Amino acid sequence: MSELENFDPDWLALREPVDHATRSRRLEELLAARLTGRDRVRVVDLGAGSGSTLRHLAPRLRELGVGAVQDWVLVDHDEDLLARALASPVPAAASVRTARADLADRDALRDVLSGADVVVGSALLDVLPAPVAAGLVEVLSALDPRPAVLFVLTVRGGATTEPAVPGAAEGFDADQRAHGLGPDAAGVVAEAFTAAGWSVQRAATPWRLGPSPLLAAWARGWFTAAGVVPQPVSSAVVPHEDLLAQ
Repeated sequence: MSELENFDPDWLALREPVDHATRSRRLEELLAARLTGRDRVRVVDLGAGSGSTLRHLAPRLRELGVGAVQDWVLVDHDEDLLARALASPVPAAASVRTARADLADRDALRDVLSGADVVVGSALLDVLPAPVAAGLVEVLSALDPRPAVLFVLTVRGGATTEPAVPGAAEGFDADQRAHGLGPDAAGVVAEAFTAAGWSVQRAATPWRLGPSPLLAAWARGWFTAAGVVPQPVSSAVVPHEDLLAQ
């Protein structure tokens, strides 16, 4: 993923509890139903960062009745974040290894996805350029058998704050589109999966932020990207979406 920025580990740690609380429980239940009864499950986490999805989803699947041993492969372009992931406690009944890969390299992508039962990614699709996202869907669609795919917390447009700040949401969304699919990502990827014959389920998973360090950090980045003078806000609703393709 050489075209993607490196993410601040402090920001990732700050958002992790809200990310975990916001994910769609319904889509997780649908994923678990597909995996029940298996002895072993290979999970490939694209854009894994410091391992937040592993820490949430591995125990969540166990909670939902998936008794299989989970073999996780954490994929990212940032070796420092992957090292942090490996240094974290490994959830019960899970094994973990890491792989550094560029999602724009389809051959590397095929290699890392080979044999996957589940492919996951968090806060990933919106930062992908359109050709990379299209290539990802094509590679996933060519796998035989096809895995289940769960992409969560894809940013949608139209974040709102209290008090309202005119022009901020529009400016932020335009900035995101200049660097990747941005707020269009969930719809574009869902359409690509559907066109390739997948069954797609979607769920709104908005952040609802009150006064907190996360709100303060998010607002600083939001105003900067939007090109708007920073203003104090007491709350925000930040639309996200989860997507399950099977």
